[in-house]
Amino acid sequence: MKIVLVLGLVGLVTGGYIAYRIFTKPHRDVTAEKGISMTAQALFDAFKTDENAANAKYLDQAIELSGEVLDVSTNQDGQVIVNFKTNDPFFVINCTFKTPPGELKAGQVITFKGICTGYIPDNNVVINEGVLVK
Repeated sequence: MKIVLVLGLVGLVTGGYIAYRIFTKPHRDVTAEKGISMTAQALFDAFKTDENAANAKYLDQAIELSGEVLDVSTNQDGQVIVNFKTNDPFFVINCTFKTPPGELKAGQVITFKGICTGYIPDNNVVINEGVLVK
């Protein structure tokens, strides 16, 4: 019985420590990172051609993306979302800003830096925590 209590207590302390480390982990600041520079079309092509290779190379990496804005919207959390145009009218690079970038409009060419969070097949490539570079 004592062994079960000791093991339970050790498990509880370990779980608490892990939860503490996860919730107090500092947020990643993409502005301080050097991003992989590329065009929106090149990133889209990489994922469309070979998703596994693109995931290995770009997933969770800072990406500095240049391209033409297709549209601008705001999500339910009030964050600005920019969709970059690709050569396929059904697919976009979806970028979420962590801070408001100011006025952006369709057709404008911008450079955005954020963290690549993956590819949604038959939909788009997603980049979050972004900032406007130029």
